[in-house]
Amino acid sequence: MNRITSRRNEQITECAKLKDKKYRDATGNFLIEGIKLFREAVASGCEFLQVYVADRALDACRNELTLLDERIIFSVSDEVYEKISLEKSPEGVLCVLKHIDKLHFSTTIYNEEEKISRFMLCSVRDPGNLGTCIRSAAALGVEELVLTPDCADIYNPKCVRASMGAIFRQRIRTVPSAEDAVKALRDCGYTVYAAALTDRAVKLTDVTCGMNTCFVVGNEGHGLPDSVLDVCDHAVIIPMEPGAESLNASIAASLLMWECYRSRQL
Repeated sequence: MNRITSRRNEQITECAKLKDKKYRDATGNFLIEGIKLFREAVASGCEFLQVYVADRALDACRNELTLLDERIIFSVSDEVYEKISLEKSPEGVLCVLKHIDKLHFSTTIYNEEEKISRFMLCSVRDPGNLGTCIRSAAALGVEELVLTPDCADIYNPKCVRASMGAIFRQRIRTVPSAEDAVKALRDCGYTVYAAALTDRAVKLTDVTCGMNTCFVVGNEGHGLPDSVLDVCDHAVIIPMEPGAESLNASIAASLLMWECYRSRQL
């Protein structure tokens, strides 16, 4: 196993740059940290470029390390690990991975595409919220999560962490236009519901969900723009107790995903 003891090591410097989105986009690489995420990435067959392990984590990671090419594994001193770490209380393993192009891609939606379970997020900017939505989508049978380009970066460390490994398995498509994506979904035969409090909104309990149902959840603070509401088939609200505050975007999305999942199980 290779050993790195200098914080000025060129490889360490390049690794630390991946905390910045611009550098992640330029290289097509991203960071994951923590023993659970490391194990999930190995089990999911992700493409590892480098693995950095602090001495204290070697025993906990030993089984997974044996499954990787030893040339990409580096043991590092605590001082070196501190430079690249993303966490306040790190467990001691950090990895550089390639973007998962076979699952995560950017393209429009075409009306000849197969009918699969889809869910759409529009302008969800908080990476923790986005990661939670990815985790829920993987758990609740959403075959494709559709994102607008102004959503948070899926490879942001906070998003990766909040996904709890689901990002390694969840199919995610980024579309260039929310309005065009909704129109395309309707052309594909989907009934598209905007999660929004409007005069025409129906209660979620009155919606009959199926494979052809797609919900759209908007920005945490501003919801969905009128231009998106105008092209959706309907608006939907989640019934709550009088006087209750509106739900966090990721919680609302998870509830809508659950309702579709529940309906498919009947």
